[in-house]
Amino acid sequence: MAKWIAITIIFLASGLFAVLQEPMLFLNPGQIIKGHVKIEKDCFKCHDPLLGPSDEKCITCHMPSKIGVDKSGKIVFHQQLQEGRCTNCHTDHVGANTAKATHIFDHSLLIATEQKSCQKCHNPPQDNLHKEMSKKCDQCHGMKKWKPATLDHTRLFRFDRHHPDKCTDCHENNVFESYTCYSCHEHSPSKIRHEHLEEGIRNYQNCTACHRSGDEDEAERIWRELRRQGISPDSIGKAQRHFDLQHDGN
Repeated sequence: MAKWIAITIIFLASGLFAVLQEPMLFLNPGQIIKGHVKIEKDCFKCHDPLLGPSDEKCITCHMPSKIGVDKSGKIVFHQQLQEGRCTNCHTDHVGANTAKATHIFDHSLLIATEQKSCQKCHNPPQDNLHKEMSKKCDQCHGMKKWKPATLDHTRLFRFDRHHPDKCTDCHENNVFESYTCYSCHEHSPSKIRHEHLEEGIRNYQNCTACHRSGDEDEAERIWRELRRQGISPDSIGKAQRHFDLQHDGN
């Protein structure tokens, strides 16, 4: 028994010695990017024995404080990362094309103060919906991916030619947590009050509970349905939940 244990140990030791001497013959998982060709045969330039890629070894050649600084047109952001974990975004042995060796960037790796500074790296969208917005991208978008946005505006109010997607008409000072319908010359507090009281509607402060578009007939149908179920439009959560269920057909 002891003899076989000794033979096994010798065999494993010999195999390990061979791997450490000529790792390319045994462990090379594929072609490396063209920027690393000069060190292709020196595995330990990037890897620790038996432990894989080493972030510490990466930054001996690629110092985060200098990445992109001396290249025009490059976005400099490595200096704003929370930790020097190169392998969170970069890999190798996937071919000569450098672009294939980069994972989708995880924005949560940025330090907290930079996570909302989107326009340092990204050009703002130029469609009508975004032109007049502030730089508070996180009010509608998350860091995982740009689309879909967390806000589906059609679930709150649908635009039309009389109600264009000009944000500042309804959201004053680019504050999107609140809205007003009194920016339009037709909607004054006194007129809105008079028209609603004339119809016996006393709870009208939460406009979009019934007015999901410029269609007055739709608003009347929603109001009648809410009243039938005993839901007040002032109960924002209940009123909007009711509409969403109807909208989804559930």
